[in-house]
Amino acid sequence: MPGQPAQMPPQFSQANGVYCRYCGATPAIDLDFRAHRGMIVLMQFRKLPGPFCRECGLASFRQMTGDSLVQGWWGPFSALLANPFTLLSNLINRARLAQLPPPIPGAPSLPMDPGRPLWQRPVIIGAFIPILVIAFIAFGSSNSGSSANRNNYHYLDAPTSTYHVVPNVPVIPSIPALPTTPATRDAKAAKVGDCVWDKNGDISKDDHPKLEVVPCGDSRAQATVLGKPTGPIADTQCDSQYPATDVIITHKTSIGGGPEIEDFALCLQTK
Repeated sequence: MPGQPAQMPPQFSQANGVYCRYCGATPAIDLDFRAHRGMIVLMQFRKLPGPFCRECGLASFRQMTGDSLVQGWWGPFSALLANPFTLLSNLINRARLAQLPPPIPGAPSLPMDPGRPLWQRPVIIGAFIPILVIAFIAFGSSNSGSSANRNNYHYLDAPTSTYHVVPNVPVIPSIPALPTTPATRDAKAAKVGDCVWDKNGDISKDDHPKLEVVPCGDSRAQATVLGKPTGPIADTQCDSQYPATDVIITHKTSIGGGPEIEDFALCLQTK
């Protein structure tokens, strides 16, 4: 009616002024999800920074936590301290994320697909690894104790455990975050909505592109970043989550001279 102020749609009252790093939706919350990989005597720490909307955060939590459940137990320090701390930190941030309402429609990009819950994925088997190890140790100790009681023997020189923590385990430090306003930004610093160009030539034909982030109004801009999934199968998510993708560029990292492992992919739409 004339003279009455216009009312905002109800969902806009949920906006909190924080926007998701990956899809641009609001409301969002600024927190990180982490993953840990144990490699016997070496370790790798990974971090996926926020802010996250509820959908992107849930997808990131399931991906990073699932990786840790499978890869995080392989080493004494990893199993006893680093991986439990990583999983606990993710669970705490997952509880904070659950307090967010759904993203408001109209974001620049579609939120990530959270996929199936962790308990419906094969990686959930990794959650039982520490339980089985503890049960095995307890069972062995119980058998040793009952045998000693029956024969009244005391094995003073017998070792109390077959597990030894190796001192001075070398640790690979986590990679520090890039500055927020670097002079030149490469593929690692590219975000959803950024535009990139290949210094080597045609981005759609170059097998080893050298990317640089440029303003989308720049004449050099060749493609727009639609998504930046992470993990060893990140490239497969481009086709399923970003149908407009026509160029996929993957980034791989080698740890300690080992094989290269894919850590993220850029889902691009050429101009």
